[in-house]
Amino acid sequence: MHIGYVIGATARDAVVAYTTSQPWPVDIPLPLGARVFSPAEAAALNQNRGFLLRMDLLARLPMTVMWFPDIAKPGQGVIAVAPAALQRELTALGAALLQRRREVVEMRGVPRP
Repeated sequence: MHIGYVIGATARDAVVAYTTSQPWPVDIPLPLGARVFSPAEAAALNQNRGFLLRMDLLARLPMTVMWFPDIAKPGQGVIAVAPAALQRELTALGAALLQRRREVVEMRGVPRP
């Protein structure tokens, strides 16, 4: 299972920011648009260890069981909902990234037909 931050969704697609729990090398600067979550912050989001969220690596994924295995279950596989303040922080982070360095944002995922 992979956890992502859903930036937005329609009935057809979701745009998800990449996350990883792999530690970031201390000798390498964080990429623009990255946000480190401490173990305590992660625990508040029902995660068992700290992680890195990258607003510069996005994916457009179809709203299907293949990509969202629990989509048909109660709760739809949502692990946590970011508090309003965190949502505002991440929205501002993404907006600043797009404003300053739009060219570094990479859109991955499934191409539309």
